[in-house]
Amino acid sequence: MSNAGISLATATAPALPDFASLDLFELGRRAAAARDAQLGPRASFVRSRQLLATGAWRGPRDARESYVELADLAALGGWAAAHQAGVGLLVGGGDPELHAAARASQARSLWRLPFRSGESPLERRKRLDQLRLLVERGLPIWGVLPTPEGEPQGLDTLHLIATLRLDLPEIPHVVLDVAALGPRLAQMSLGFGADELWAPIVSERALRLGGNANNPSMTRKEAAVLIRGAGLTAFERTGPNEYSEESP
Repeated sequence: MSNAGISLATATAPALPDFASLDLFELGRRAAAARDAQLGPRASFVRSRQLLATGAWRGPRDARESYVELADLAALGGWAAAHQAGVGLLVGGGDPELHAAARASQARSLWRLPFRSGESPLERRKRLDQLRLLVERGLPIWGVLPTPEGEPQGLDTLHLIATLRLDLPEIPHVVLDVAALGPRLAQMSLGFGADELWAPIVSERALRLGGNANNPSMTRKEAAVLIRGAGLTAFERTGPNEYSEESP
């Protein structure tokens, strides 16, 4: 395989454009325009189910997406076993070989990119450079999922989302972890170049009160309203690259 042996420890990586001098909202406008040129002024959500380390499934049976977290693969017997069980999407970061194996089996790869508010620009740039190097060496990543370590800060998150869209045009999808970011920050991020919400999509949801206050689940209607509130057309993704527009 042409991308075998790629390592995140590689010392030399291509330099990426530096957008630090741009006003944040100019950066956002450029990122949104790049997203619209590539995908259209739209965003999506998907009903998904997760294969857990125990071998059990979590999520609706009629889900259109079946995924596994990279951290659970060892307990499941590896990628081949997960794929045979029906998984079509690998979610995780830090192991290019497993992502390459997923792509080789005609599955897709969603790369988790960790970030931390307050980290140095050099540290973040190094992480982006490493991801770019993997892409340039032939790892066909379907999407990138920025994942905060700790509490995300709004302006910092928006800057990262926009930078990912502009720096890495070879990766078609910038996906938002609604549970980690919260619905409001996720909605704002749609205006900075992101194009898909990553959240449990359910038929019905209890009110977010008491112990249910931080429930990240959303109904189809809630997801569509959130997307439209960002000025985009709402679609439900019904396959790897198949979409159905949500009725207003």
